[in-house]
Amino acid sequence: MGNQTSEEREAIELENAEFSVFDTITPEKVAQLIIVGSTVHLAAMKYMETESDTDLFYSVLSTAVAILVALGMAYRNRVAGNGFDGSDIAHVSQFLPDFNILYLLYLPTFLSLLFARHLTIINLALAFNCSDLAPYMRLPIQAIFVLFNDAYYRDRHVYLKAIGLNCGLAYAMQRIGQLKSFDLVECNLFSILLTNVLFLIDSPVVHFQVLQNVLRGFLIAITLNYPLVRLTSSWNKYARTMVLFSTFASAFPLAVVHLFEIQGLNPAVWLYDYIISSPVRMKITLGWFCGLALLIPNIMILKSNFSLNSSRKIWHFIILGLIVPPLKQDPEFVKIALAGTTVIFLAVEYLRYLKLAPFGEYLDTKLRSFADFRDERGPIIISYIYLIIGVATPILLNDSLVGVISLGVGDSLASIVGSRWGRSRWPGTNKTIEGTLAFISATSICSLGFKYLLGEFKDVPSLKLVLICVFSGLLEGNSVLNDNILIPSFMLIIREIFK
Repeated sequence: MGNQTSEEREAIELENAEFSVFDTITPEKVAQLIIVGSTVHLAAMKYMETESDTDLFYSVLSTAVAILVALGMAYRNRVAGNGFDGSDIAHVSQFLPDFNILYLLYLPTFLSLLFARHLTIINLALAFNCSDLAPYMRLPIQAIFVLFNDAYYRDRHVYLKAIGLNCGLAYAMQRIGQLKSFDLVECNLFSILLTNVLFLIDSPVVHFQVLQNVLRGFLIAITLNYPLVRLTSSWNKYARTMVLFSTFASAFPLAVVHLFEIQGLNPAVWLYDYIISSPVRMKITLGWFCGLALLIPNIMILKSNFSLNSSRKIWHFIILGLIVPPLKQDPEFVKIALAGTTVIFLAVEYLRYLKLAPFGEYLDTKLRSFADFRDERGPIIISYIYLIIGVATPILLNDSLVGVISLGVGDSLASIVGSRWGRSRWPGTNKTIEGTLAFISATSICSLGFKYLLGEFKDVPSLKLVLICVFSGLLEGNSVLNDNILIPSFMLIIREIFK
């Protein structure tokens, strides 16, 4: 039986009776639907040229509709069971699917459509993992999405394994982040990304092999460490550190070395030979080390002179300088470095999360000095991980600088201008129109500068390049999904559509 009084139940029942789903359709959500819907329409106009293209788009549409219907049915079932058999009654608005599920359907689907077309339907099916249905109901429905698609039936065993892997990864992220560091949509976005990188995508290019196998090695190491983390929880902190750190520090490189070779060599040996074989790579590496050695201590010392927001955005500007010049000199080396750095950031966060003595607390203190409210919600500091993923993904996928432009320039100036001079706020968010104008202006100028000075965006006319920045700025101003994930991905999608 529930603990609510009759007055409380009556009040909630009255509110539920007056509630309408249409009450949740707010201006910022309408703006997002228009922006995303426009890109879907433009993509359909551009890519529905052949019969196979048309079939794929119809498959995407039918699968998306089926997912939305299933989510709607789950909502109706929860409403019907609300307060059943004397249990506490809840506000039915709590049962509505998160609006950001829109991006869980949109981002993986369109990134697949543009860069790995054969994975489009499976990635859309993986998005259904966000449903609150029990796994014994959810997994068969996802399997049906795959098995009813003729193109996937031959390799059905691969895709069914992907569904299981994705479910396990999403569950692990929910447990680790406690649905505070990552919400349900973010857990599923990253589980889909990991499922693709770890299992679905098979690419021979070196930077992807580095990303895939170093990431596999990292996951193997933390999996081996997991029982030790539980076992040593009550130990002396230094004994615990010795066991956990030595296990991780041994298992991680050994797993990577065991998983793959590059040109018949140990990956570390190959990387050393690869760097010293080119004066350009040696100069880039030296520049990175010297730059970081000078910048990191100075930022730590001087950060007290800046607001938290400004000190956080300094790193965005630094990434712009660290990536753009070297990328024009040796793009493959930069991509290899980004692939490895992404996993290194995960390893740093893992060690911070464990708070191993004596450096764990120090690392936690220093990283939390740059944390915002999203980092303080849960046990994981997500900002710098999101930043490197947002910058690296467009470069690794398509040699595109949209991540650097949107985060290194646009998001930084939007945040600084909005917090200092912003007065007019977008409905439903804490973002300002002044910040959005700063984003659009900064990204437009930077993109056009890269186009005419560095030869970027050769296949995108100038007017369309500005429109990309306008669309992205408006979406950034009206959305609440983390900008470091949403905006680079959206800019990459619309840049491909507009080229």
